[in-house]
Amino acid sequence: MSGSLRVVIGDTWQPRLLPYFAMAMMGLMLITNVLNLKFVNIGGLSVIASQLTYVFALVLADIMAEVYGYRRVRRLLYVGLAFLVFYAICLQAAVELPPARDYPNDQAFRTIFSQTPRIVAASIAAFFVTELVNSFVMSHLKIRARARYFYGRAVASVGTAQIVNGITFFGIAFAGVMPLSLIASAASLSWMLVMLCEVIILPLTKRLAMRVKTAEGVEHYDRQPANS
Repeated sequence: MSGSLRVVIGDTWQPRLLPYFAMAMMGLMLITNVLNLKFVNIGGLSVIASQLTYVFALVLADIMAEVYGYRRVRRLLYVGLAFLVFYAICLQAAVELPPARDYPNDQAFRTIFSQTPRIVAASIAAFFVTELVNSFVMSHLKIRARARYFYGRAVASVGTAQIVNGITFFGIAFAGVMPLSLIASAASLSWMLVMLCEVIILPLTKRLAMRVKTAEGVEHYDRQPANS
């Protein structure tokens, strides 16, 4: 931990950059839910298109948990969850409402955006619990390690969160519809791809996190570290 940073415990300080991260997180939530509508072919593998946003989501989640702590991120996630539900309701309302007389693309709109409630629930729940678990583990390990071992903490938090993500999304979306072996295979592939991305971008993530810490001027802990 840099000696130039002021150590703060809990929510006793006012972040300057957090609103920008909050807006980015909300945007990623919405983009991810749209990309969940399509599977793409990457190297012969069928991958859900929202994997494309995971690199950005991982960087953002690790930085926010490291700099601002679990409690602040948790409150933002509650707001994000509310707006994801509102987004889903508004989108389905637009699907069900009759089109304007001269609107020619109603069938295409319905084809793309008509989602079963089960898929919508799986997508929203998975994003929410994944970010929640990632932030909790990252913050908890930071307290135990006194802000050391960033790489290990980031890998552990993302790895744990992605296990929860696979169980939540694939379980809610496809349990009873697809064979359990196929669900496990798809979830495992998703986990491996995310972890590969996480390892590749870790140096960038750490550099950005340190710059944000420097800009804020604090080393934040959700609670007092042991032996301090």
